[in-house]
Amino acid sequence: MRKFLVLFFLFASLLIVPESFSKEVASSNLDGDSTTQKLANTFGTDLTKKSKDIKLKYKAGKGLEFKGGDAFKLKIGGRMQFRFDSADKNQEKRGSTSSDGSEGVSHDFQTRRFQLAFSGYAYSPNIFYKYVICSDKNGTGCAGADGIGIEDAYFGYKAGKVLQVTVGQMKIPHTLDEQTSSSSLTFVDRSSKHLTFERDHGIKLEATMPNKKFKVIGFLGAGLGGNNARGSSHADVWDKIYVTRVELTPFGKMKYGQADLKKSDNMKLRLGASQLWWNGLNVNYTGSAFKEEDGSTALDHAGKLDDRIKDIATAYSKNGKTQLTGVTYLDVTSRTYDAGFKYKGLSGEFEHTTLTGDESILGNGKESLDWTRIQGNYHITNGWVAGYRYGVRDNSDQTKDKIFEHTYQVSKYFVGHNLKINADYGHINEEQTTGDDKQTRTFRIQAQLKF
Repeated sequence: MRKFLVLFFLFASLLIVPESFSKEVASSNLDGDSTTQKLANTFGTDLTKKSKDIKLKYKAGKGLEFKGGDAFKLKIGGRMQFRFDSADKNQEKRGSTSSDGSEGVSHDFQTRRFQLAFSGYAYSPNIFYKYVICSDKNGTGCAGADGIGIEDAYFGYKAGKVLQVTVGQMKIPHTLDEQTSSSSLTFVDRSSKHLTFERDHGIKLEATMPNKKFKVIGFLGAGLGGNNARGSSHADVWDKIYVTRVELTPFGKMKYGQADLKKSDNMKLRLGASQLWWNGLNVNYTGSAFKEEDGSTALDHAGKLDDRIKDIATAYSKNGKTQLTGVTYLDVTSRTYDAGFKYKGLSGEFEHTTLTGDESILGNGKESLDWTRIQGNYHITNGWVAGYRYGVRDNSDQTKDKIFEHTYQVSKYFVGHNLKINADYGHINEEQTTGDDKQTRTFRIQAQLKF
């Protein structure tokens, strides 16, 4: 079934896009009232190759826009997040866990994110593109890159309001937390414990019902992560990622984004589910980690793909599977269910994600972990929003290895998410097999400017 869906998406994109670049040619011999003509009008595109008049305008959060009719549109924008972090008893920043989990205090200023974005369309409003240059955490990395990197680099084609095909480097359409831009969060940041796959190079096809109440998304990726290329040792390997995601919005379209800043009079609701397959990873299991075939070189899947492999290795070791080692194949699957709503200033989200690794050659079998997030926010008045987030992560099926998160948030929005200050206080409790639990208390305040 999975392969059938992927082949369908690819076939549909190849069938629709080449035949639709010239509406004039496609419809020259058709009856204007025929069904075929209506399809041509929906999927067709007249290519406009030049424009005499350039219009200039600006909108907060959308950037500076240059528009030349149907020939092209270019938006130039950017954003910056500047943050202060304070952490008490934070073992994660100090290294290995102490016996009592009681030491570690840190304070830090940082430029959490800096991005320059270029987007628009070319030749036709139906042919869109986006390119985002980024630098995260004081320039130490972005989407799997060292220093300055590429966050998004894709272009695509819209066939009316029904179908859309996108190719390039983009977000893997899986978890809700990742689909929501970091610029549209009510908390200072996403949870550090969530299970996400971030970005990959691939092709995505979206099919939306005309009433905008149901959407199906299919994605086929290279399985390399963002800002990464396949090495010479991988000449005969394709670690492909398949994703199928469905979304139901019974009261009409609902964009990704937290907080109900407009205090919606009409209920907005989204129900989503997604399945991800990342199979046939050629790895060497060392008993504590998954490495390249030589058993010593770290896997070079960039970004969050590395983190997910480490999570699975942790689950194996926690369950005592450290004896059967060597070269093998690893199949990774993930499933997520999510919901979100907004109504009269109240908003909330729920998400549950599981991650499973299956190693069958050596005989270690399957191991899983999961993450659950529940959060709610209320727009009090004049851009003041308060909220609470609860999260729990179970690192394996063993006892005493859960991580609990409680985060309390207050934010002030001056120009929506484009100009805001977020502040939150968090408490993370990590259960330990021996000794006291590892506890971290954090205070963070962040200002964002998006233009």
